[in-house]
Amino acid sequence: MKIGFIGLGRMGFPLASHLVKNGLEVTAFDLNPNQIEKFIELGGKNALSIQEIAKNSDVVITMLPGPKQSKEVILGDDGVLANIAEGKYLIELSTIDTDTVDLLYHHAQQKNIKFADAPVGRLAAHADLGQSLFMLGAKENDLVELEKLLLKMGTTVLHCGEPGAGTRMKLINNLMVLCYCQLNSEALVLAQGLGLDAQKTFDVLTGTTASNGQLKEKWPVKVLNGDLSPGFDIALGFKDLTLACQAAQSTGISLPVGNLVRNMFQLARHAGKDGQDTSSMTDFWAEANNIEKIRL
Repeated sequence: MKIGFIGLGRMGFPLASHLVKNGLEVTAFDLNPNQIEKFIELGGKNALSIQEIAKNSDVVITMLPGPKQSKEVILGDDGVLANIAEGKYLIELSTIDTDTVDLLYHHAQQKNIKFADAPVGRLAAHADLGQSLFMLGAKENDLVELEKLLLKMGTTVLHCGEPGAGTRMKLINNLMVLCYCQLNSEALVLAQGLGLDAQKTFDVLTGTTASNGQLKEKWPVKVLNGDLSPGFDIALGFKDLTLACQAAQSTGISLPVGNLVRNMFQLARHAGKDGQDTSSMTDFWAEANNIEKIRL
């Protein structure tokens, strides 16, 4: 089976790398030559264009920054669907909006392409270790083949429903994840302001039902350790919150907390936090309240 992988960013690179490490023939395309060079060093191959990827792959996987890039890469005149053969697989791993995933599925159906959306759960650190979770939206008769392939990149595949269901589930998941970023930050900054010891505060919050995966697993190795490099960039977090809020608006659902946290991420971006990890919302909130940055 020949795999084409488009998008070797922070999440795409480790996912594609694990396919190579598990013995699959993987050809990648990315606009960053440094990423391509590193991928070749691991044993992967490179393509010079999206057309080359699509024409020569049994499965095309895309992992892109957002809806705009997904539509350009997949639906463009020189894109995936214009060049892929009938009966092949297209797996969209990107976090995109519901209208876009439905549009991609519609066009894939017209070309008799087996389409699935499988956005990634868990942290970038899990992707590095091959421990990602996939929220799969796919037809029942494609599940066996898709699960076998996805498990070459991660440990868990949860079938969420028909194509498009994976994207919808990812928006809900990231809504909660990103709201925790603000809540964690407010709690830690308040504790600092009240004169509480940071380590003792962390031990209590992660030892009770107040705990959450972001605080327990991510915070101690990222912002509380002084590492602001983006496992999940604040700019992408803002994008995902926007997509969730737009999805809610389109269905008439109110998201008062989600919209508020989206506004907080926007303020953090205005404060120059783009390019930093979402956990750096804690630094932003400390700065906004004239509190010393919190470190363990």
